[in-house]
Amino acid sequence: MIKKMFFMLGCLLLMAAGLFSYIHGVSEKELLTAAPADSRDSVEIPIIMYHSITADQASESEYVISAERFENDLIWLQENGFTSILPSQLADYVMYRTRLPAKPVILSFDDGYCNNYTLAYPLLQKYNMKAVIAVIGYETDISSREIYRNPASCSLSWGEIAVMAKSGLVEFANHTWSLHKADAGGRKGADKLPGEDFENYRQTLIDDIGKNQTFLEKAAGKAPQVFAWPYGAYPMDGCADSVLKELDFDATFVSYQHTSSVKAGAPDSLYGLGRWLRTPSFDISVISE
Repeated sequence: MIKKMFFMLGCLLLMAAGLFSYIHGVSEKELLTAAPADSRDSVEIPIIMYHSITADQASESEYVISAERFENDLIWLQENGFTSILPSQLADYVMYRTRLPAKPVILSFDDGYCNNYTLAYPLLQKYNMKAVIAVIGYETDISSREIYRNPASCSLSWGEIAVMAKSGLVEFANHTWSLHKADAGGRKGADKLPGEDFENYRQTLIDDIGKNQTFLEKAAGKAPQVFAWPYGAYPMDGCADSVLKELDFDATFVSYQHTSSVKAGAPDSLYGLGRWLRTPSFDISVISE
């Protein structure tokens, strides 16, 4: 009976908030940001970049770490006062000064391996930690149609993406639909070819990245806010930023290993966020320095 009363009270409060919003023309975003704002003008945001997770510690390599090591990272972060956040929370701080924890950290996974779901996701649930996974749409589309998958190298399926998105613990980033390759003499990832006409480059990004946005929005329930550059390769003149903004990205991740500072009221500070590559030999304590 008591639980039922609390449930009904919660429903009434939600209805009241919705009615208030309707009558006074106040958006949900304004209601959510009515809480005391974050007083900091800037926030340091360490981002740790993971790739594949393995159950076998002997299989670790530069881009593969064990589930045990990942779990130890989560424990260390909590014991040292860090709170994992989602990219949307970081964007809300920059746009609306929405309050962030005292020591925020972002856990990011590149390439969208299926072991992010089978091995990393249960640990995120266990420690109530959040993460963002950058997905290569073409690989996920293939994986979604496979009956037998290699757990060491397969990609996430659209269904696995949907499950994680509904948990509220995981958001998804765009890692291109099919540009994640580095053929000799060809384009490296989503970088601009030497001498390439800007309009041709712009259309290449819109066609490929835009397609991934559509598929990820359908699976995850919302379009990614973050674009993660494959190989960290991007036009050094920044010409791609206007295209990514045209595609409604709030932030971009690169591969320079440093902690970035984002500024309240400065959306451009969300572009080019550095990340620390988590290798077996990486000293995670550097994010505290």
